[in-house]
Amino acid sequence: MNKPCTNQDDWFLQRYGKFTSSEIYKLLKDDKVGQVFGAGAWTYIEQKAVERTTHLAERPELEEVKALLWGKVYEYPAYAAYVEATKNHTMTYLGTETPLFLEYEPLAKDCGGSPDIINITSSNSIDLGAEIKCPKNPIFHFRRLVWKSQWDILQHYPLVYAQMQHLLMITGAVEWHFISYDDRQLLKKNKIKIIEVKPDKKFQDNLDLRIRMAIKERDKLIQSHTNQ
Repeated sequence: MNKPCTNQDDWFLQRYGKFTSSEIYKLLKDDKVGQVFGAGAWTYIEQKAVERTTHLAERPELEEVKALLWGKVYEYPAYAAYVEATKNHTMTYLGTETPLFLEYEPLAKDCGGSPDIINITSSNSIDLGAEIKCPKNPIFHFRRLVWKSQWDILQHYPLVYAQMQHLLMITGAVEWHFISYDDRQLLKKNKIKIIEVKPDKKFQDNLDLRIRMAIKERDKLIQSHTNQ
């Protein structure tokens, strides 16, 4: 298992040119006219082709910067609330200062992801993980309070469902937890919502196929441009 990065610059370099869990959902969107990949997926594939053929001159800025900064501030309190609620005291918070990038072994060097929280066993494997979401807009957490199962996540938040299924594939864990946290809720019990997510084999098989196809398309783009 990879060691946590000592700084975010190393983490960005590890991710550069690879398809990652946080954006993998883009590959699942079909084109309206029946093509395998939609416009968003093609843009994502092209982005990875560009990254494979250029130097990382500066740290890329992620979308929705304000929302990202909000999440960073509240991630550790969310982790603390999660440990208190679940009594999972052996869980390790990786945080934003020491992120861990794990490659997807069947497609090493092309694909990977970064867990928020993991449980490392005595044999140095990961058997449980968790994904933290701290939405800046309180309406999103409010909606999640009535969710019951992973199928609610799939229906209402497919992006993070794909992210967690991909992390389950990468780590081989038996379970992942979805954590939504909002400290602004008046009732303590409503500040955190935790939903257990199990491996979804059918979803994972489709995701694996899409990733493999995306890698081939990325490489075709690279070859067509380098042969000019």
